[in-house]
Amino acid sequence: MVNGGKRSGRPRAGEERLSRDAILTAALGIVDDEGIDALTMRRLAATLKVNPMSLYHHLPNKAAVLAGLAELVFAGLELPDPGDAVPWDEQLKQAARAYRDGLRQHPNLALQVLSDASAVSDVVVVTMEPFYRALDRAGLAPREIFEAANTLIDFIHGFSLGEASVRAETFELAPDLLTRVRALPAHKAPTLSRIVNDLGADGLAYDFDSGFESGLSTLTAGIAATVRRR
Repeated sequence: MVNGGKRSGRPRAGEERLSRDAILTAALGIVDDEGIDALTMRRLAATLKVNPMSLYHHLPNKAAVLAGLAELVFAGLELPDPGDAVPWDEQLKQAARAYRDGLRQHPNLALQVLSDASAVSDVVVVTMEPFYRALDRAGLAPREIFEAANTLIDFIHGFSLGEASVRAETFELAPDLLTRVRALPAHKAPTLSRIVNDLGADGLAYDFDSGFESGLSTLTAGIAATVRRR
């Protein structure tokens, strides 16, 4: 539409500084501070102090903004190839830690990214390379590599969703769990009751870092067992 001799959406004087990177950086700030729901094209334009229509020259809609934010999170997750200097299982753990850390730095975005596969479809290929590389060096067959990599990624996604929803380094299971277990009849879940009571309130505090490493070690050990059976 023409208005005053200018096409609607054409950048105003002073808006030439606007770029895709500047828009995504501002969008990430909004999402980190206030969540996905706070991000709108109008709010983004107000933050950047530009005409809302000028954003569409760089990113056509909110979906494109979210896809761009996914790129920001995942782009730095491709680790350099350490070659044979690092054992394959340690390479695998390093890849998993880097992947988790990328999601953990932006928990509001992580919840969106992990629930919307289309947001990561273009960048996930690159981020999977360190996993495939390590598993290939372990000597697994192509199908085994594919399944092991997907299992690891599923573990990290599920773990990250839980971690993002709690927003704390530890998760207190007690005293509610203790109360529930102690209220059970004696013949119900005897093993669970014994272990929970042995741990007590202090032992039931769940540390996310420790939990992640425990799960990662279990999965890596399972993969190693597959390698040894070959």
